Amino acid sequence: MTDGIKQQNKGRVVNKVAIVTGSTGGIGEGIARRLAEEGAMVAVSGRRADEGERVVGEIVRSGGRAFFVEADIAKPADCRRLIQATVDRCGGLDILVNNAAIFPHVELEDQTPELWDEVFAVNVRGAFLCCQAAIPHMRRRGGGRIINIGSTLAYRALAYRLPYACSKGALLTMTKALAQSLLGDRILVNFVIVGWVVTPGEIELRNHTHGDGLRYLEESASRHPLGRLETAEDIAAGVLYLASDEASHVTGCELNISGGLLI
Repeated sequence: MTDGIKQQNKGRVVNKVAIVTGSTGGIGEGIARRLAEEGAMVAVSGRRADEGERVVGEIVRSGGRAFFVEADIAKPADCRRLIQATVDRCGGLDILVNNAAIFPHVELEDQTPELWDEVFAVNVRGAFLCCQAAIPHMRRRGGGRIINIGSTLAYRALAYRLPYACSKGALLTMTKALAQSLLGDRILVNFVIVGWVVTPGEIELRNHTHGDGLRYLEESASRHPLGRLETAEDIAAGVLYLASDEASHVTGCELNISGGLLI
């Protein structure tokens, strides 16, 4: 029954062109893989060329279509180049997933102006500049999808992640503003609330803060409201829905995929 439903849903973004920022690993990689699996041509993007080419190679070997564009979203020129390179290669753009983000763990008294500027340059300004460059191309297609990857911390800040939390709150505000202003262009803009996702980056972070990161996360999972932490695939499933025709009447939405961490 489950296999039949999965097969029935194949091709939900067939022949669409998608960009996923920060997709050389973690959540972004999961999103890129799922969109390609469902028929999209995917621009994998990030700063790590070796990892980006790995992701592209694995997508192509599994029958999907993808290519890599190296880009540092903190650099305005890279944001514009990412969009233009994708349009030049594919002839247009349908889906933009603003996933790239940094989330430093720094105690409140050690947070510097430079840290705040760095976090906002990637998590907010970079997302805005990618949107700004993408919107004219989506208009030419008669519409499009912008999906911003958020966090529960947009609603419940932790002091040691205050710059990150504030950046995600700003991204939520931007999502609402763009959704309202782009209604007439049929460009739908939505926000995905991410909870606690097990990724290689999260394991590495917990190695630094708790010694054995994997063991810490396994123990934490037992206390999670639904008994397990999230996976990149959980987030990718929600992004796929918002990118598909099934969500053709959904904009300005906060899709909560936090597993009960935020209710």
